[in-house]
Amino acid sequence: MNKSTLVAAERNLVLRHSGLEDAVVVTFFVPGPVPEGDWECQYEIRGGPIQHAHRTVGIDSVQALSLAMAGVGAELDFFERKHNAKFFFLDEPGHEFK
Repeated sequence: MNKSTLVAAERNLVLRHSGLEDAVVVTFFVPGPVPEGDWECQYEIRGGPIQHAHRTVGIDSVQALSLAMAGVGAELDFFERKHNAKFFFLDEPGHEFK
């Protein structure tokens, strides 16, 4: 895994859970080629109880980034259900990764 340190995009969220409110940052790094010929996109979800780094692999940089965004949406939705929590973006419920 050859992690890029160049940030492509970030989103700041607020997580409300168990009477607490935590800042959560979702970071996507610039996709890059991997030796197998595909592309990977690293992403992180950091803040409060979430400390997660992952990567997706696609046939090109657009697919790798698209899969990373979809993966973040699925992870955040799962976290909400599992922990009876809610993410907020710009003071509105939801994280906007769909």
